[in-house]
Formats: sequence, structure tokens, C-alpha cells
Amino acid sequence: MQLKDKVVFITGGAQGFGRGVAEAVLKKGAKVCLADINEDQGEATAKELQTSSGDDNVFFVKCDVTNVPEFEDAFKAAVSKFGHVDVMCNNAGMLDERKWEKVLEINFIAVVRGTMMALNHMRKDKGGRGGVIINTASIAGLMPFLWGPVYGASKSAIYHFTSSWAQNPEMKAAEVRLATICPTGAKTGFYNSLDQIIQAEHFMQVLEQTEFCTVDQVVEAFLLAMEDDTINGIALTVRAKEGVEKMKLSMVPVE
Repeated sequence: MQLKDKVVFITGGAQGFGRGVAEAVLKKGAKVCLADINEDQGEATAKELQTSSGDDNVFFVKCDVTNVPEFEDAFKAAVSKFGHVDVMCNNAGMLDERKWEKVLEINFIAVVRGTMMALNHMRKDKGGRGGVIINTASIAGLMPFLWGPVYGASKSAIYHFTSSWAQNPEMKAAEVRLATICPTGAKTGFYNSLDQIIQAEHFMQVLEQTEFCTVDQVVEAFLLAMEDDTINGIALTVRAKEGVEKMKLSMVPVE
């Protein structure tokens, strides 16, 4: 997909990976809708990006992805402003084992909802323009993550959900691709409070020996998923030293 004049909808878009993706696609000529629960940060980010990329190319909408009407209205607002959405980035996430139900609501249920909203909007076989859906998971979803079992489970669910939809034979006629981004830890403020995890002291010891990936590396994975039309149903892993790698999925042949 060529990103010039395409519309990209990003949840968790006010900061971190979301903001990094917004900056990158704007440089390629895309238009962006930033959706975030943090209204002050979201408006500030949108204002900064409008200054560099133009008022008509950046749009912020307050959105709690666990609030169904609010999430649906945010997506409709982006369609109303730009006419359509070409790329959906379900990027909002949470790590807090004390609030495990909320973690599942944000990290998985909202990703399912965002995926289905985007898919129903994009499907060419249902009158849409086609498109790409990218869901943010984690390396923690591909292996045991003892410091956050619910967090890891939610990210694993994202990977399997996304890959399974990509395997659906209807997606060929729909012309919608799906991919998962699986980064290792990055210094985005995600680990600001160690009260949110299990075995915090042990986790700190591990972090001291861990080389974080960068936001730029994660953004590179998002851009690859958007622009490479051969990517569908795979996870793009992001590690500090290895960079972005494609994790192949064994598909079940469909008769």
C-alpha cells in the first residue's frame, strides 16, 4: 500500500508507539486520526503534528476503547472527516495485573471490536476500499511472561485472533490484510509503576540485563506491515539487536 493520501486510525495515538506511527505516516503523505483516552495529551499531540503536517491532515478524538458507543463514534468521526479509513492500528494497551479484567477489556476485547469495525468498513466485497488492520501485541504473547500472566495472555490472544482472521478465505475478496506487531520492551513510560506487575524485584533485575527496542524500530515494523502487500497473518517481532523480523505462520490449507 502506498501511504500517500491514505487515512490511518490509531488508538493509543497520543504518545509512545501510536505517536511515532502517526509522525511516520504523516511524513509519507497520509492523514491521521489519533484516538486516545488522554484528552489533554491527545490534543497537545494533535496540535504539534498539525503544525508540522497541516491542520487538515491530523484529527484527534477522545476515545475510551472499552466504551463501546465512544469507540464506535470515534471511528465514525474519522470516516466523517476523511471519507474513509484505510489503515486501522489497534494500539491502545495496558499492563496492570491488579486490574486484570480491565487489561483484558483494553488489550483484547477492544482489539476485537476495533478489528471488526475496521473490517466491516474496509471490505471491498461489501462496498469498501480494502485496507490493512494492524494489532499491537507483544513478545510477551509469544512466550511465558511470569511478571504479567494476564497481560501475556491478552497479547497471545491478539496474535491468534489476528492470524486466524487473516486465514479466512473471504479476506482475498475483501482485500483486507491483517498483521500483528510484537515488540520487546521499549522505553515509552509503559513500565512507570512496578506495582502493576508480579515479582517486581525480579523483573527489575531482568530489565537491567535487557536491551530495550526503540520506538523507531517499532514504527519500522508498522510501516512494513502497511506498505508490504505480501504481509498477511504474520507477526512482526521487534527486538533491539535483531530489529524487525517476520514470524511465519503455518496456515491450514483451505480447499
